[in-house]
This record gives sequence, C-alpha cells and structure tokens, in this order.
Amino acid sequence: MRALLGVFALVAGLLVTAGPAQAEPAPALPGGKKNWVVSVGGLDTAAGNDYRNWVRLGYYEFHSDGTVLTHYWNWSQRDQPVRVNAMTATCGGDVPTCPVRTVEGFAGSPTGEFQGVFTHLADGRLQVTWQKGTGGADLAKDLVEYWQVETGLAADGVARITSPTYYGAYMAQGVEVPTPTSASPFSNYSATFGVGYGSNAELGADTRASMSELLTDPAYSTERYRGAFVVAKQGVVGREGAGGDWTFGGGDGGDNPADPWKRCSGAACIGYLQPGAATCAKNGVDDFDRVRYIGEVGGGRRNTEEYWCQGLAGAADCYAYNSHPRPMLQVVDDSGRFQGWVGVEAFTHVSTSTGLPDGPDGHWDEGYWGVFDMVSISRLRPGIPASSVNPFSKFTVPYGNSSVSGALRWYGTQVSFLGTNHVVSGCRYAEALMFMADGTTQRLTTSPLCVGMEEDGKRTFDQKVTFAEGAGPSRVQVRYWVAAGSSGPYSAAGTVLQCSRTGGCV
Repeated sequence: MRALLGVFALVAGLLVTAGPAQAEPAPALPGGKKNWVVSVGGLDTAAGNDYRNWVRLGYYEFHSDGTVLTHYWNWSQRDQPVRVNAMTATCGGDVPTCPVRTVEGFAGSPTGEFQGVFTHLADGRLQVTWQKGTGGADLAKDLVEYWQVETGLAADGVARITSPTYYGAYMAQGVEVPTPTSASPFSNYSATFGVGYGSNAELGADTRASMSELLTDPAYSTERYRGAFVVAKQGVVGREGAGGDWTFGGGDGGDNPADPWKRCSGAACIGYLQPGAATCAKNGVDDFDRVRYIGEVGGGRRNTEEYWCQGLAGAADCYAYNSHPRPMLQVVDDSGRFQGWVGVEAFTHVSTSTGLPDGPDGHWDEGYWGVFDMVSISRLRPGIPASSVNPFSKFTVPYGNSSVSGALRWYGTQVSFLGTNHVVSGCRYAEALMFMADGTTQRLTTSPLCVGMEEDGKRTFDQKVTFAEGAGPSRVQVRYWVAAGSSGPYSAAGTVLQCSRTGGCV
C-alpha cells in the first residue's frame, strides 16, 4: 500500500512540475529587417505559359510574431494594361518636354493584399506562406515562396532576398534564363523570379528620397545604380542589365557626361537624354539617343520610370506609343539613406495609329514583362558577375559626306554588329572582321547601299556572330568599303578601327 501511495505521489509531482506546453519561438525577422520592397514575376516562355506573364510590386511587412503582410500592385499580360500620364516633364536643356507615363493603377491604392506566416528552413532559406487575400478571405490554396537571404549590405543597414536563379550572367537575346527547379523551387504557384530589399526604415513617403536629392546630394548623385532585369519577351525569358554607367551628377565623360539629368519644373521628376543607348541603335538614328524620365508617383516609396528611343518619335518631340513603363519602389536603409529601386516592367504593345492595345492576337511576342533591381553598386553589391557586363563599343567611320555609325555589343556567346549606313554619294557597305580565339576569322558585312536606294540615304543593320563560351573574338576590325557605282569595284576607305571588349574602338 505504501508503495502504491508513493507511485501516486510521484505521478502527482510530475503533473505539477511539468506545467503548460511551451509555444514554439517566433522566427527572427528576415535579415533582422521588418519592412521590405519586393518585385515578383510569373515569367515563362511562350511554350510554358502562352504569354500569360504577370508582375507584382509591393511591400512585405514581417512581424515578430511570425506573421507577414503584403500590399501590392499587379498586372497581367493578357489584361493588356495601358500607359497613363503621371506628370509632364519640363526639364529644359536637351530633354524633350513630354508626359511621363506609368502603368495604369500604379498611382492609386494597392490593388491586392496577402496575409500569411513566415519561417526559416534548415538550409537558410526564408519560407513565406500566403494564406489569406484581400479583406482576410481564405485563399483557395496556400501560396508558398522560398527566398534566398543575404545580409550585411550597406553596413548591415539592408538585407536582400532573391529567387534561386534571379542573378547570373546576362544572356544574349533568345537564350533562356533557367527557371527554378523542383530541387530548388521558388514557389508552389506560377511565381518564377523575384528580388527584394529590406530595412527597419518605415515605408511612408517621408522616407522616400526626392528627385532633387538624387541630383544634389553627393551620397546619391555620385553613385552608380545597377542590377539584373529578368524579362519575358519574344517568347523566351532572358536576363539583361538594369541601370548603367551613368550617375545622377555625371561629370566623368563617356557614358556619363557632365550634368546628364535635369530637374523638371512644376513636377517631381527628372529627365535625361541618354547618348549612345545600345538598344536604340537598331532604330535607324545616328546618335542612338534614349529619352529617360524618373518621377514620384503617389505616396509611400513609389517612383516610376519611363524611357523610349528618341528616333521613334520621328519629327515629333514625344513618342506616344510603345515606351517602356516601369513602376518602382525605393530601397532605403536603416539610417534612411536611399540605395536604389526594385521594379517591374509591364509593357503592352499598342498600335502606332490608334494608341490602343493590339487586337485579340495582342502581339504577345512584342511585350516586355519583367522584374528588376537597380541599386547602389558599392553598398548593395548586386550579384552581377563582372563577366556578365555587356560592353558597348561605339564606332564611326566617315568617308567624304557618307559615314557608317554603330556599335559592337559584346555578350558571353554572341557579338552584335549594329548601326546605320548613311550614303550621300556612290555606294558603301560596312564590314566587321572578327578574330576568333581559335585563330580563325568570321566576317560580317552589311548589304551595299547606293545613293538613291533609300529616300533618306540611310539603312540600318543588325547582324550577329554566335560562339561557344570563351571562344569569341579577341578583337574586331571595322572597315568601310566604297565604290563609285553599283558595279564596283569596292575598296576599303577611311580609318580601319580596331575594337575590343574592354578597349572600345580606336
């Protein structure tokens, strides 16, 4: 009996001392940061989603109890969102006075909301699980995202999250960026790429750097802002660059001329006539200039960017059709310092006669749908390998009143030879002779152009040589061949330029 009473006493003691079950500890904030600006895209090849790409831009707010909230703006390719005027840029100088456009809806309140929870996986990834939508309604299924986390940026004032294959080498047009795999997924739904930056600065408009500060504060005006742009276009997904070698203050020549950006009067925006823009070379304009604007939109961290090739405007001051509209959110560090942007591009192709989206076929392959970051190189160190930078070697070879102007664009597995042949007398063609790594040569030539063949005497060209990684040309000779008439003979005339990936054309 005494033994039995002893057992009862022991059990009772255990029941008393065990106490209530302990709750699981809440996860730490990702990178120690609460407030994030995040860009997400559902981007795939035409075969993968039949041009049903979408992008989402918004704020992620993480809380110490393990919950997370996002308010966002989103756009879908099949909805054909249009460009809308946000302000008028009256910047002076060589910047045309034009409307600055953004994507419809971005100037208004966020268009959606998710609520959910987050945790950290054993391999260090951040798992975000969205459980509820706008107004707290349950989602049909949980939407799960898996993010890679990087800390210690901007003196530990910023952390970064990326999808598994967001960063990498820039790829020539037509070469696909690998999408996340089942072994290393990004989501359990159609989201395939994303990037975000977080800090403990608040998300209100009072934390947003003004346009004038970008031009006048040396902390911003002397910095270069670059990043990756993962974009679905022409039926494939590619990786390009965002930003460039310019600074807001300018001043060191080349692609960064003195005082490049102009402050607009009457609106919170800045403008830049960007010389020698590589992607404008194929539009038949000798100077290849790009018109670029950035402005403030709405509240919070919102900015918007728009750019277009000046040659597309023809005789008009402004181009009203297929510009590149880019909603953006500013990245701000713990101390309140501006560090760049994350953004999306939602480009709907429109008719150049009506300005309206194309009909039922949509010209889907002419859209641009992508996500990007454009951030401080020195402080946020965007993950772009040095070898992925695509140099743009400009050239001009005159002969008499005629000339050929253009550029060599250097990719990892491709070199593009593009520009404009302008003939005033006789016949002319251009040649690029490429000296390959294996000792062979490859020759690209433009079609001969004789005076009178084109109404304005100009003909554009865009040719490419492709090769295996590491097997490309060490140098390229650019020559201008001339003849008195179409029957020839042709001979090389003018300066023979020697061009290289790092040394330009001399």
